Amino acid sequence: PRWIWFITGPTACGKTTVAKGLAQALGFKFVEGDDYHPPHNREKLSRNEPLTDQDRAAWLDALSKLESSQPDTDDATHDGSSNLVITCSALKKPYRDILRRGGGAHHSQEAGGNLQAGRRDMRVRFVLLDVDEDVLRQRARERHGHFVGEGLVASQVRTLERPAGDGDHDHDSEEGDVLVVEVGKGIGVEDTVAEVERRVKGEMGL
Repeated sequence: PRWIWFITGPTACGKTTVAKGLAQALGFKFVEGDDYHPPHNREKLSRNEPLTDQDRAAWLDALSKLESSQPDTDDATHDGSSNLVITCSALKKPYRDILRRGGGAHHSQEAGGNLQAGRRDMRVRFVLLDVDEDVLRQRARERHGHFVGEGLVASQVRTLERPAGDGDHDHDSEEGDVLVVEVGKGIGVEDTVAEVERRVKGEMGL
């Protein structure tokens, strides 16, 4: 199968670091989702203005198109380049649903409404990094050179919709494709990367 993993969660939860570590461990291609924000979104975020659903729509659609434009597994090289690890906050279930479609509504319509029809054996999965708000604030204060600051932590935490059965990966639940990884105070980045790698490999049967 072809795998696409989205590393998700609020700002400063460690998405990029975890995604890079996971991509390296699996030999997958790493994609920084923030690079696909349109200029308008980046300007708002740099002013600590929360994005609206309309703002996020163009961004999520860009990621969906990126996802669907990758080569099919049969055409991929053996280095795993058709498999992706993508960072994306994906704070709400509707946002995750867009990414599940792997190309937006126009693709799912062509496929007769099946979220993954036409995508040959493509498996889209999510990792939600669940980090304490105080830790998020501290990390946002300490990082340098990022266009999203501490001022957006609270709004993103409020916006976050955890999957049903928070913390339990249940394949029978509505969002059974989301792995929730709790990152408590004092847990280092290396430990988080190792735990995500362990959980992801378990999901993939490695």
